[in-house]
Amino acid sequence: MDWNSLLTWILIALFLIGILAFYQASFKAERKTKNIAFDAIIIAIILVMGLIPQVGYLFILPWLALTLLHIPVLVGASIGGAKRGALYGLVFGLTSMAQAAMNGTGLNAFFVYPWIALPPRIVFGFLAGLFFSLTKRSPKLSGGLGKGVLSFFLTILHTGLVFLTLYLFYPGEIGGYFASSDPVAEGVAITFLVSVLLGALGEATLAAVMVPLIDRPLRKMESARQK
Repeated sequence: MDWNSLLTWILIALFLIGILAFYQASFKAERKTKNIAFDAIIIAIILVMGLIPQVGYLFILPWLALTLLHIPVLVGASIGGAKRGALYGLVFGLTSMAQAAMNGTGLNAFFVYPWIALPPRIVFGFLAGLFFSLTKRSPKLSGGLGKGVLSFFLTILHTGLVFLTLYLFYPGEIGGYFASSDPVAEGVAITFLVSVLLGALGEATLAAVMVPLIDRPLRKMESARQK
């Protein structure tokens, strides 16, 4: 193991320790058996989907994967709120690191780095929980249609956060995927851009349909357990 790899794993360990400390402090007053059980279910779903090939990450091209893991994160954040949404986003990011370690080709190779895989997913989970919490005040926005529309735009936001993080850390490499003066490379860049846009729309549309369908029965179960 070289020094760069060692430093990376030290940073990951310190980051996880910090997240766990934050989780314990934040939820100390509200942590109950039912909340822990719900967290365990959502985290287990994310881990199972993320670590089984072609379930949580769909490799449509050898160098580009679409994800379905935003759906359990959205559902969990809808019920659990912003802090727990950030936790689910963290687990989402960890599975993307694992997938990158196992299938590190093309764009997916960048996600082996924690500064690429973790921040956009944590922010995504936090913002999802925050916006879902805000819509609870409005019956129209908290209904199935409103939840579906919000899930659509949150998924688009997630894609934007991922590529923004990629560009901030690796502007040259990521810029090369989208633009080039070479005719052959330009054709590849157009193909890549179209694939990303279609993939983002597909992920967002699926979230808009699936999140309200899954959220409603889970919310009823959660309400029944609290009585």
